[in-house]
Amino acid sequence: MTTDDQALIERCRSGDLEAFEPLVEKYRERVWRLAYNYLRDREEAWDVTQEAFVRAWQALPSFRGQSAFYTWLYRIVMNVAADR
Repeated sequence: MTTDDQALIERCRSGDLEAFEPLVEKYRERVWRLAYNYLRDREEAWDVTQEAFVRAWQALPSFRGQSAFYTWLYRIVMNVAADR
């Protein structure tokens, strides 16, 4: 996990919603591509992307940092996509 990601995650954990925006900006395209490759539907992929980031925000307190943030986010995306 990058130092920038780690700092942003710590700010998010203390309730700073604005700190989550740079994480969304950084990973949005990768998350969308992942969802699109799974679903093969552009609109569904955007819906999954949005839902995955909502779930990530809600679950951020449980992120232990033992893996990269994207690895953790990847699993969330795949779970949301599989639920479709």
